[in-house]
Amino acid sequence: MTETVLVIDDAADVRALLSVALKDAGYRVVEAANGPDGLETYHAHQPDLILLDIGLGSMDGLEVCRQLRAVSSAPIIFLTSRSDEVDQLVGFAAGGDDYITKPFSAKVVVARVNSMLRRQLRMAPEERTRFEVGPLALDLESRTARLNGEPIHLTRTEFDLLTCLMENPERVCTRESLLTRVWGEWYGDSHVVEVHMSRLRNKITSAGGPKVGAVVRGVGWRLGVEA
Repeated sequence: MTETVLVIDDAADVRALLSVALKDAGYRVVEAANGPDGLETYHAHQPDLILLDIGLGSMDGLEVCRQLRAVSSAPIIFLTSRSDEVDQLVGFAAGGDDYITKPFSAKVVVARVNSMLRRQLRMAPEERTRFEVGPLALDLESRTARLNGEPIHLTRTEFDLLTCLMENPERVCTRESLLTRVWGEWYGDSHVVEVHMSRLRNKITSAGGPKVGAVVRGVGWRLGVEA
């Protein structure tokens, strides 16, 4: 089945460049020139991944991302001319999964899209596909998470982080192991792990669940005895 990529950017030349490159790579592409149209196009086509410009005018990409995250776990890659670390962390906090600064090569964007869509936690057939720890349950085949039997809406990145933690509740996951396992080839700020871990923890505690992602100072994170 052909995967669909939604490109939301107010620059027609950028949309055209990415559309040609993505179609040549075998993807179906749908486009939008502003935030409201982007949200409407998302609901109409249910894309597998979104390329989202931050500078969209009255409804910027950060707000579009927040609204998408209320209904979707599809990967979101920000496109922006902002290269400051703070701006990148703000983008991740809004729910983004990756960040590409302009100007960029269309080949690089396609490579990042390929990596994001192919990114899955690799398991041998004999390994478990379900994990249950306390009130938390994960099903890797359906990629669903539940708390006390009720579904929790997690982004793909949050789901993968929680899986790493739940595979062995007492094992410490280092930053390096999480970056490799969840992000694959990652050349940005390694503190992206803290940002997404914080979002994961807040979602679970807000739903009445345990505090997850206990910090092991100087080493990494583990699920936490509270779970």
